[in-house]
Amino acid sequence: MTTALSDHCQLFDLPSLPERLITLADDFIVHGDLLKALAATGHLQGSALRQQIPTTQELVVLTLGVRESIDGTLRSTPAVVDASLRLRQTAYLAAGAAEELRGLLILNDAGHSVAAHQAGMAKDLTALGAETCVALAETIAVETLRQRVAQTRESAPVLSSADLPAMHAVARGKAHVTLMLGRQYISNDDGARLSINTIRGLETRALIQREDADQEGKPQRLRLTAAGVSALASAFGQAPSTTPGHQSSPSPVHAPAPMKRSR
Repeated sequence: MTTALSDHCQLFDLPSLPERLITLADDFIVHGDLLKALAATGHLQGSALRQQIPTTQELVVLTLGVRESIDGTLRSTPAVVDASLRLRQTAYLAAGAAEELRGLLILNDAGHSVAAHQAGMAKDLTALGAETCVALAETIAVETLRQRVAQTRESAPVLSSADLPAMHAVARGKAHVTLMLGRQYISNDDGARLSINTIRGLETRALIQREDADQEGKPQRLRLTAAGVSALASAFGQAPSTTPGHQSSPSPVHAPAPMKRSR
């Protein structure tokens, strides 16, 4: 199991702030899956845990890095200030998750139930990271257009009205595909129906990919490819309010190659 977030898309080399936020959302999804896997297998101590702690700390660095880029690129408006604050809060929560995991190293003689609870706390602290980042990607896409900030992004694939909700669900870590009795079923944790034909079309266009090979009865997470990140970021900028059930300005308080990232 890989625990390094640096194996994904090159966050600091992405050409637009919305793309960076969408890709950061994927990091939070990966982080939650890794913690869930550690708790399920009982590998909550020793080398596996020591590898996970720097991974969680890296989330803090990445989140604050995007926040600094937003503050340094866009004029201060209520939406930009809100986005900056929410990213700072998200970074604090990730730092708290790292502290919970460090506590496990101290409790090296604790039973599995105690360790699993501690890991669950760390997972819960970052559970909304992906949703926050995707919501803020929409906000920042709108602000980028309003402030006429130059974009270096190349022409991205166009998403249809059916594609956009599916891509949005995938970006937030809500979409899965399951193979049962030779048939594929798409599930959405939000409850909204996703069409298998839409998902297959997005896969054919190399905008999304499945995390693992088909395995009977096991849900496979759907994830954006690098091209999918660009397509969704572009769609946010063109039509930020077309995704059902989501606000563009949040209120305060052949399989495609995997994304590669290095800091």
